[in-house]
Amino acid sequence: MKSRSIALSDGDSLRDEPFAGGEECLYCQSRRDFLKIGVLTAVGLSLPEFLRLRSVASAEPGKAKSCILLWMGGGPSHLDTFDPKPEALTDVRGDFGAIKTKADGIRIVEHLPLTAAQMDKVALLRSITSPEGSHERASYYLQTSRMPIPTIEHPSYGAVVAKERGFTNGLPPFMSILGTLQGAGFLGGQYNAFPVGDPSGGNASARNLNQPEGVDARRQQRRRNLLQAMDARLEAMADDPVLRDMKAYYEQAYDFMTSPAAHKAFRMEDEERTLRDRYGRNPFGQGCLLARRLVETGVKFVSISLGGWDTHQNNFNALKGRLLPQLDAAYATLLSDLHQRGLLESTLVVWMGEFGRTPKVNKNAGRDHWPQAFTIAFAGGGTVGGQAFGATDATGAFPVENPIKIEDVAATMYAALGIDWRKEYDSPIGRPIRISEGQPITGVLG
Repeated sequence: MKSRSIALSDGDSLRDEPFAGGEECLYCQSRRDFLKIGVLTAVGLSLPEFLRLRSVASAEPGKAKSCILLWMGGGPSHLDTFDPKPEALTDVRGDFGAIKTKADGIRIVEHLPLTAAQMDKVALLRSITSPEGSHERASYYLQTSRMPIPTIEHPSYGAVVAKERGFTNGLPPFMSILGTLQGAGFLGGQYNAFPVGDPSGGNASARNLNQPEGVDARRQQRRRNLLQAMDARLEAMADDPVLRDMKAYYEQAYDFMTSPAAHKAFRMEDEERTLRDRYGRNPFGQGCLLARRLVETGVKFVSISLGGWDTHQNNFNALKGRLLPQLDAAYATLLSDLHQRGLLESTLVVWMGEFGRTPKVNKNAGRDHWPQAFTIAFAGGGTVGGQAFGATDATGAFPVENPIKIEDVAATMYAALGIDWRKEYDSPIGRPIRISEGQPITGVLG
């Protein structure tokens, strides 16, 4: 079901009358590896595994050069966000009404008015279905498109993008704000996300970005020279591929610490106060602003987490009082900001959680886990906005049109990013594993 977007005049109201991440690739450190890491520690630079990125050839880029994943930890209710059922009975409809949006024929929950004005940029995938209803297993499935099994850990979307795209401007390709999600799995820790702390204070914090206390540029260069001299001796001792590559890994770490682009991206105080206010002066809002700054600088995949959606009780107060206002301000401003800067077409923005929630409100005024039907939202990166793809029944219980599997969501993300979703990686035991078993969703990407 597809709708054309319509322009609303400044005086038009968007509101209706209320209708009421296992097994990493095992990295066996040799004695020389430990010696080398000790040398790095001695001269003041740590060696995070995520910085051990090997040079890889990039696939032909698609419209999207980067991806921002908004992860709603706990499982948001589709009925109380992007798939309201205003004509259902009260025990299904809940406490919230539905409002018109800037996309013809599409309504969303009344507590997302700012987002409603940006819906011409969004494709709502309203018929997502999954067999997983437990948080841990469902999170794994949604973030890797693979069912969890005990013998192997699969890489997340961000890890795959990191492997395919590599570094730009000295910045890690995969960064995670406000909590790390599923990791790199069998690809190895070098493709894990770079963790970023709460950016809602002055500037954002990034581990290992700044020089150690008391170490100026001149002293740092002397340390680097010492390390290079030790490198030459160590590399002459043995023909060890891991040891040979350590110099390159160190250079990547050094590039990050000395990158002007990296330091600039984290200077949140450079942004106008009014724009920071629009995003919301809270961790999630400022995290979305930082994500825009990071992709603008060259980071390929950024995840931002907003937890608290596991609303088994007090669902409506929790959503109305905290979650929906934070989501509304940050999500709407992110889409508008990217659009105004000419970045939306090159940035895929994906909104998702691990599952939906039950159609019927329980006795504790909450909603329980419901993976049988829920919504994922795509925007930017070549997405055809202003549409609702797929549909659920009158109570939001099951898909009745175009059911979508998580494997297809993953394939669509990779296709938007110009990555061959049929590509295979070798597992630690040499077994070829496709990065996605799905197919891109026809009609979602232009």
